[in-house]
Amino acid sequence: MDRREVLKTTTLLLGYTLTAGTTAAILNGCKADRSTDWQPAALSNDEIELLSEICETILPATDTPGAKDAMCERYIDNVMAVLVSEEDRKEFKEKLKSFNEVAKAKYTKSFVALNNNEREQVLEIMAKEAADMDDTKTEGNKKPHIFRAVKELTIAGYCTSEVGAKGLLKYDPIPGPYKGCINYSEVGGVWAL
Repeated sequence: MDRREVLKTTTLLLGYTLTAGTTAAILNGCKADRSTDWQPAALSNDEIELLSEICETILPATDTPGAKDAMCERYIDNVMAVLVSEEDRKEFKEKLKSFNEVAKAKYTKSFVALNNNEREQVLEIMAKEAADMDDTKTEGNKKPHIFRAVKELTIAGYCTSEVGAKGLLKYDPIPGPYKGCINYSEVGGVWAL
């Protein structure tokens, strides 16, 4: 898949420009490890479980696969392990707790224990906080709100996954299968690469 096209598509989906971290993740080819014995490299198992539910609430499975199918939480863990500094990773992990804090304040349960409707309500609260933060953001505070960061990484992870590419985007595996020996008459000329 052409990463420039993914960037354009993802930017359109998000409605704003991508942060440097997500752009770097896409351009560097970060992807989710799909192996059955996968273990998180940067986040704890509890943080992965929380991220999995947040991502699925952002992009639920419908007639197309959801964020869990695309393993967006694994993508985010890979980004955190490969592209994010230790200091920023600690800050991300600390801010990730705010999803549980909002859930407990509103419903007295952790985010993972909520039903889908309650999870959507928590994300609406977080989205409002993110919008309010954007309205008052100063030049010295360039880091996105945790909701915006997770949403952006979820969409980037989904759109760059095979599941997302085939389920949401137009998928054309370029350059296609290798055929080392074909008749000239079948292709009708010499093709430039």
